[in-house]
Amino acid sequence: MPTTKEQGQTVAHRADWVWCPEQGLKSNAWVVLRDGLIQGVADRAPAGAAKLEHEPGLIMPGLVNAHTHLELSFLAGQVPPRGDFVDWVDRLVNRRPGHDQEQAGEIALAAAKVSFDSGVALAGDITNTGRAVDAWLEAGVSAVSFGEALGPSRSEPKNESSAWHKGVLQANAVAAHAPYSIPAGRIKELKGRAVNLPFCIHLAESRAEMEFFAGAGSEGKRLKDFLQGRGLDVDNFGFTADRPLQHLINLGVVDGGTLLVHGVQLNNAEAERIARLGAWLCVCPRSNLGLTGSMASVEEFLQTGAGLCLGTDSLASAPDLSLWAELKTLRRHTPGVPSEDLLRMATINGARALMQADHFGSLLPGRKASLVFAPLKESSARLVLDAAIDSGGAMLPC
Repeated sequence: MPTTKEQGQTVAHRADWVWCPEQGLKSNAWVVLRDGLIQGVADRAPAGAAKLEHEPGLIMPGLVNAHTHLELSFLAGQVPPRGDFVDWVDRLVNRRPGHDQEQAGEIALAAAKVSFDSGVALAGDITNTGRAVDAWLEAGVSAVSFGEALGPSRSEPKNESSAWHKGVLQANAVAAHAPYSIPAGRIKELKGRAVNLPFCIHLAESRAEMEFFAGAGSEGKRLKDFLQGRGLDVDNFGFTADRPLQHLINLGVVDGGTLLVHGVQLNNAEAERIARLGAWLCVCPRSNLGLTGSMASVEEFLQTGAGLCLGTDSLASAPDLSLWAELKTLRRHTPGVPSEDLLRMATINGARALMQADHFGSLLPGRKASLVFAPLKESSARLVLDAAIDSGGAMLPC
């Protein structure tokens, strides 16, 4: 079978339906590829192109998992969420040390390969050790790997860098764990190192975090006790507000180059602040529901114009790394949100949040030839995207 990897070969994939976030849904269309890049979506195949016609279904851009922790894959099933965030964090940090690193690497690679097969073209991955970075490359998934700082100085992130390896992006970016675990000055310093790639930070994930900032509540006290037990001098972290988002805004670290993760406890006024500042919020529905029993109000966030993208979080808190399962969960909990908006969260929005929209998340000319195919029985244009989320999809050989 001809592929775009053959230098100079033009290949055209036809499906009953083709969806591009910027161009909408088209019927009986061709996606034209050449030299590993998309040439465009056309009504007919170019003369001389190798034609690949697919069974009834939908072609769409490769998915973007904007937030995961691949190196934690070895913890799958070992610290299941119980609706108690502080308890889960405590169990995680006690289970994490002392594991077999070779076995953990094999498990991470297997998870990365499953992600690729299910249609993930780009991932935003949090790493404290860097041990899983090459797993994405080997699996064929491009990745922005966020070196995450923990505490005042531990887990020093690498400087920003980006390189392409046979069409797969391997980028190093900077992250801070959370506003409750990193001193104010350290957060500002880390954000200052994010120039060409986004800065990432977990935010407002649990009630414990909100109570901790407010200085009241039993869950906040439990989180403070946990942090102090880990040797963190949280009383001298320099908090500037009684809510974590306002604290980050006061520090000047929330802007169009900031990727906030979770946002479960954010209110509508805070969603509007995020929208005005141009920052991105990544929601991880199944992880959030398992750890806290709640998730960010996606429908309200979308109404404010805030940029939303989608992630799976890690196998330590989610049953798998399937973005299709996240999409189905989102649709159950946000029945008023059109499927097109949900799919945008899993494609172009994720690419924009990771500052990679010139390469991923779309079928526009010049983007990477990463195509997902979802088999469908549905023939009505009104229901095609709903059916695609129901069926799920897989990466097409390109």
